[in-house]
Amino acid sequence: MPEIASQTLEFVGRELNATLGEARTALENYVEQPTNVALLERCATDLHQVQGVLRLLEIYGAALLAEEMEHVARYLLATAGERKSQAESLDALMRAMVQLPGYLERVLAGGRDLALVLLPLLNDLRAVRGNALLSEGTLLLLNLKSDKQAQPLPAQAGEAGLTIEQHARKLRARFQVGLIGWIRGERIEQNLESLSGVSHKLEQIATRQPVFQLWWVVGAVIEALQEGGLEGGVSVKRQIGRAHV
Repeated sequence: MPEIASQTLEFVGRELNATLGEARTALENYVEQPTNVALLERCATDLHQVQGVLRLLEIYGAALLAEEMEHVARYLLATAGERKSQAESLDALMRAMVQLPGYLERVLAGGRDLALVLLPLLNDLRAVRGNALLSEGTLLLLNLKSDKQAQPLPAQAGEAGLTIEQHARKLRARFQVGLIGWIRGERIEQNLESLSGVSHKLEQIATRQPVFQLWWVVGAVIEALQEGGLEGGVSVKRQIGRAHV
């Protein structure tokens, strides 16, 4: 069964990449033929199709990006006669065309669906249309979730009999030192790695779903910070600081 599921995902991934390739080609051709709005319509239609498949697969970060891309394509269609914000819109849309396939490939290979990594690009796509920008908090509420159930790993040598609470007490100091150091901007990579290690450990040993969900989300945010897709602004620091070990 896992082999079948893997083959299915591989097939779906190829189909999605092919459709995204067609959308990108249509957009590139439109840049060369700005009077041919049928190319924009083709691009928007392809992006709508991609978005639908991504939502069925429950890859919500990628689906959100595809949705914003479609909105920009349709905005270009609606304003084709005015040439309103066209250069900025085309630039943002083309950058998204380049980034989405790589993001999708990582998720289909087993990576987390980290909508926060896409936040700057999502906001660029919204800004060219004059829409309100998304915040880190919004994506935390809407797009960071795990459909997995808590499946605690067996205790390792020397850990027999420890409860999640006892593990948390052992890890509290490490988490707090890493958090304070990161907030102060000291040894950022090392402190993020420390926070990542604690969150990953607690995610692995959680026996209750709310605890598992909390540390899955914390781990996802930290991963986004480590990958450079998310800036450690005040709101993000506040969110991480609310996670109590």
